[in-house]
Amino acid sequence: MMESLHKVIDSEFRLAVLETHEPDRVVEAFKRLTLTTGRAVYGWSPNDGLYRLGTERIFIPHTRSFTDALGYIAASRHYGIYLVRDFQNALDKPSVQRALQRILAKDDDVRRLVLMLGSDVTIPEELRGQLARIRHNTARRANGDS
Repeated sequence: MMESLHKVIDSEFRLAVLETHEPDRVVEAFKRLTLTTGRAVYGWSPNDGLYRLGTERIFIPHTRSFTDALGYIAASRHYGIYLVRDFQNALDKPSVQRALQRILAKDDDVRRLVLMLGSDVTIPEELRGQLARIRHNTARRANGDS
């Protein structure tokens, strides 16, 4: 999974889905990435809004709704990887689809990647073909390790 993930991070994709049953584990891996590389990695959830990994107690104001968070991402002038969870119900909203389309259409040389974490993610028809999909194998080994 990590090799695929690095390919997506280094690619031109602006939107990706990481199919996983262990989003906390993925977030921890990205926290290590931001601490070791200095790359700006953000988390998002409906309860917290956006925050920079490593500074989990400092939230970006007015980003609790998925649409507002996507607007912030589109307007950002800095590199960023954005890990989003608990978004599935919002994907059907036209405002969210328009916000994702704005991010996909940006042509400003700012590297931004919205990485949606979840299991059984259903992507709206309008967005298919414009994103990368990675599957995080969460099958347990016989000895119980993951």
